[in-house]
Amino acid sequence: MRATSMLQAAARLRPIVTLGAPVLRKVAAKVPESMFNTPELDTLVDDMVSAMRNANGAGIAAPQIGEPWRVFVVHGTGKNPRYPYKPAIPLTVFVNPEVEVLNDTPMQMIEGCLSIPGMRGKVERACRVRCRARRPDGSEFVVVTEGHAAGTIQHEQDHLDGILFPDITLPNGLMTWDAFEEYYKDDFFAYADEVNRKYPTPITWEVGGPVEEGVTTSPSAAAPEEVPDASTTALEVPTVYAADLTWTGSAFERGVTVGVGADGRIAFVDRKGDRSREVHGTRRLEGRALIPGFVNAHSHAFQRGLRGRGETYPRADGPDGAERPSFWTWREAMYGLVTELQTVEAFKAKTLQCFREMAAAGITTVGEFHYFRHAADGDNPEGVNFAMDAAVVEAAREANVRLILLAACYERGGFDGSPLGPGQSRFRTADLDQYWKQMDCIADSLNADRGEAVGAVIHSLRAVGVPTVQSLAAEATRRGIRLHVHLEEQPQEIADCQKAHGVTPLGLLLASVPAENLSRLCAVHCTHSAPDELAQLVAAGAGVCICPLTEGTLGDGVFLSPEATAGAVSLGTDCNARIDMFEEMRWLEYTQRLARGRRGVYASLNPADTSGELARQLLECATVHGARDLGVESGAIEQGKWADFALLDLNAAALAGSNDDDVLGAAVFGGSAEGLVVDTCTAGVWTHLNNLGS
Repeated sequence: MRATSMLQAAARLRPIVTLGAPVLRKVAAKVPESMFNTPELDTLVDDMVSAMRNANGAGIAAPQIGEPWRVFVVHGTGKNPRYPYKPAIPLTVFVNPEVEVLNDTPMQMIEGCLSIPGMRGKVERACRVRCRARRPDGSEFVVVTEGHAAGTIQHEQDHLDGILFPDITLPNGLMTWDAFEEYYKDDFFAYADEVNRKYPTPITWEVGGPVEEGVTTSPSAAAPEEVPDASTTALEVPTVYAADLTWTGSAFERGVTVGVGADGRIAFVDRKGDRSREVHGTRRLEGRALIPGFVNAHSHAFQRGLRGRGETYPRADGPDGAERPSFWTWREAMYGLVTELQTVEAFKAKTLQCFREMAAAGITTVGEFHYFRHAADGDNPEGVNFAMDAAVVEAAREANVRLILLAACYERGGFDGSPLGPGQSRFRTADLDQYWKQMDCIADSLNADRGEAVGAVIHSLRAVGVPTVQSLAAEATRRGIRLHVHLEEQPQEIADCQKAHGVTPLGLLLASVPAENLSRLCAVHCTHSAPDELAQLVAAGAGVCICPLTEGTLGDGVFLSPEATAGAVSLGTDCNARIDMFEEMRWLEYTQRLARGRRGVYASLNPADTSGELARQLLECATVHGARDLGVESGAIEQGKWADFALLDLNAAALAGSNDDDVLGAAVFGGSAEGLVVDTCTAGVWTHLNNLGS
């Protein structure tokens, strides 16, 4: 057995090639003997596993990431949202596989393929096959598979021979994924369950092991004296990282190793200083610092398309001339962008651009406050189609950013109940039954094994009436999901609410929603909220998200009541005019310094924390508190949390001359994402890989 296995190589996220790519139509080459037991083959396998997991695949072949080798991987979790009927089988790598049909009784499958997105097809697969293959270390094994596992093996073997499922689809059997969902899903799922009952032993090892807990094997499985090779299945043991500095929650420390498990979570954090859990093959991150990945609690990704626009301000001829530039004039420019983005493709392009910039800035989780939900429909311009929802999900996965999709309810034009304006029609929520039905569809498409989730959204008290606010809050509590709301960003919003209801928007929320339904709420902005009302909201368990750069961009004002939060606010990039959590952190503090004429404001807000460690407290706003407000198990480098990291360059100019104790302060108050962040890792998957060291 080799000392350094593929299990210790870092994974990266490579794009899946799609129909039309020549590599998918070529017969893959046999892996030569010289390639076994090498980093080249190990890295190929790790890249395949990362791409498969990121796309919720049940298997993947090397040509699907553009590599012309006879290698495929299969994995059944038993709870794959893309193929929920497929049984659990261990993640197994097949090199130079040979498939033999043992029972050609046909199974009528409706297959999909990561390389043919949006399509499925009816095909026939033999119900039982044997596969002889080798592992990346060169050892041989033989498995017998039946039922769905046999179908997966045959599908992946076809890829190695340049065959795609449309080539063997039965007459009239090709369909879109939407058509499958509407016309065929229920019947096929019932048939798929019957296949599982008829073929209850998905995989049996005849030669070479392994025998894993929960995997049914026959008496002919591996002999008792055989110990499964460490490289039997990819990523079964932790990948170990050792950065020069690692943030452990209170300080940067040296001599720390971090293990990342196959599930994308942190398996251990060893702070002994002797690197006692380091093994040969540990990824040494020399000249690097490892910090928790940033959590962006509030974003409207498509608004990235407004960057650079609207920053010209001609003077009015007189005091009563043109309208003063404000949030409300900016909003009209935003509606103009909505009009430009007519298609799903155009919307996704802007969203993907934004999410990729977030990943480059060290952000590993985003709470996408998603209200632009419908594509333009020439025949029905007022139509509700939710076509933009899937585009957000796809864009986040392609960028390697975990998505918490905060799906907005938006039903009216103002506190007076006025109808939506022309620029708002593509935000519209027709009714709550439809809203929650679509929420269920989104949830089904997300990958919980990667931490993706949904949350409910009251766009604002001006856009959602009190009965709907009450219903949304109650249902979000019942479902155990987060609830977000824009609140008191603008004085005009407060004045309009007082005119209509006699109270502020926050006062209306507190009077309308029981405290038990506010404990999972996050109020965004609260720029002009009264201290006593905000303290009441926080006492109910709600969080507050501040977006300093956006609030500056729009001229909203300075957060009035930070004392009510004890400084425990999350941060968001909101309109994404600038995506840099280091700047968000420092401007959270700097705006208060300007308003109050003193320094260290956020270091003085929490009576329980008198340390004065301002840089640490601001980092917690960008990590720990964001994770809280999105309900994500991240924000800290701790055992059991998601392996979400930002990797910083200790040789960056902003950190020059800093000792270990000063590095965080130098980064927060003097650095920028462009100069500091060299890579990010989300749920164990690195975005770029080329900066990981040796």
